[in-house]
Amino acid sequence: MQSYNSDPLNNAQLGVLAVRMNGDTVACVNPSRKLVPASNMKLISTGVALNSIGGDYRFKTSLAYSGVIRDSVLVGDLYIVGGGDPTTGSKTGDAEPLTRLFGHWAEIVRKAGIKRIDGCVVGDPRIYNPQTSESNGWSYEDIGNKDGAGPRGLNFFENHQNFYVTPGASVGSTPFVRPRYPDTPWMSYAVSAVTSAPGTKNTLYYVNSDFGPIGDIRGEFPIDRKGYTLECSNKFGAITCAFHFYKFLYAKGIKASGYADVSPEGQLRTEPVSGVNHRKAAASGELRQIGETWSEPLREIVADANKESNNFYAETIMHLIGYKLSGKSDYDSCIDACEAEFVKMGVKKGKLCTVYDGSGLSRKNYVAPEFFVNFLKAMTRSRAWNDYLYSLPRPGEKKGTLENRFSKYPDDLKNRVRCKTGSMNGVRCYSGYILPSDGNPSNMIVFSVMSNNSSDHISYISTVLEEIIAAIALEN
Repeated sequence: MQSYNSDPLNNAQLGVLAVRMNGDTVACVNPSRKLVPASNMKLISTGVALNSIGGDYRFKTSLAYSGVIRDSVLVGDLYIVGGGDPTTGSKTGDAEPLTRLFGHWAEIVRKAGIKRIDGCVVGDPRIYNPQTSESNGWSYEDIGNKDGAGPRGLNFFENHQNFYVTPGASVGSTPFVRPRYPDTPWMSYAVSAVTSAPGTKNTLYYVNSDFGPIGDIRGEFPIDRKGYTLECSNKFGAITCAFHFYKFLYAKGIKASGYADVSPEGQLRTEPVSGVNHRKAAASGELRQIGETWSEPLREIVADANKESNNFYAETIMHLIGYKLSGKSDYDSCIDACEAEFVKMGVKKGKLCTVYDGSGLSRKNYVAPEFFVNFLKAMTRSRAWNDYLYSLPRPGEKKGTLENRFSKYPDDLKNRVRCKTGSMNGVRCYSGYILPSDGNPSNMIVFSVMSNNSSDHISYISTVLEEIIAAIALEN
């Protein structure tokens, strides 16, 4: 391993633990120090889900109606009843293309004998109905970012909203902002951002809330910067799904009176505003189901969550854990369900782990390398071991966060590394497995290398941590 005259980890908190499956310790530095794991948290949420729920699980989305069908007219509302599927309208590889999915839904409506709807197309997210779809541990500016989009029972396009931004005509003027996909006609947008001097930093961020359909783009955008797409969160995924299916049906000749969603208070909202007296939605048990569609298996969704470090998928998986294991999907219940699974898996939590979300976006997550290693070892004994290992990125793999990492190392080493990265300001972590060169499972190394509070550039820290991992890999 290369030595440095200036230690890049000198001002950082470091934790390292690497052990062979046979119990031999390969490397050990502050193994019980709890550190912010960033996206290494996905190792925990996805592992618990695969172990407890299984890779074959599929999310169901149902089509149902209230009222009656009379002479090919639905006198009532058509409901899209969400089952928590995070892939609806997504552009990831495991998502069914939207036109094909909507085509299936339209065929279900047609086979039910419905040619017109005297009522609304309703997005129903009630299967997951916590007070907020975001963790209370997320920072203010992250909540408006696409990586801070929270899941509901019915989602659309990973609950993202895109804007195209170009600089204003002069320094100090307002940048030009145009909403892009998806269409959200109920939303109003303010732009408090300003155009900044050449060479300055792009600091744009988006502020929004599920209390009302308004968002504000803030920060600074350099006058010499080319136009780009600002990817933000959308608090109203259910009504977005309903609106786009409403338009799809209209194009197929099935007209509805409008579109709506079901509010947390159980009301039909044609405008997603809280505190307004809307008409009451039909109770879930009163709806008449006419068909359903299913997501890809959970193993494929977990693979996207880990390989692409998809926060939205990871948070949906966290809600799924709470819902399936305890019947509740609020964050406290989800965390309790995770911790109960630790006990069943034989992983002692003690003071080594504090879970706050499923994706690692919160800085209130704290995990020690010792916990990661113990959890990762337990996953090798899980029924889901093969699915779990498959979900982890590999250096050089085109689909994954390690595509351009470990580039200076030989293929033999890169082909044996399977690990999850985690990064945010001052945080860089790697946890996973090093497969044995001799094929002996007892020689596989389980490792966690974590760095916090470093002021050096993230790429420099990554290079140093990768050297540590490469040196560990030489031990098997």
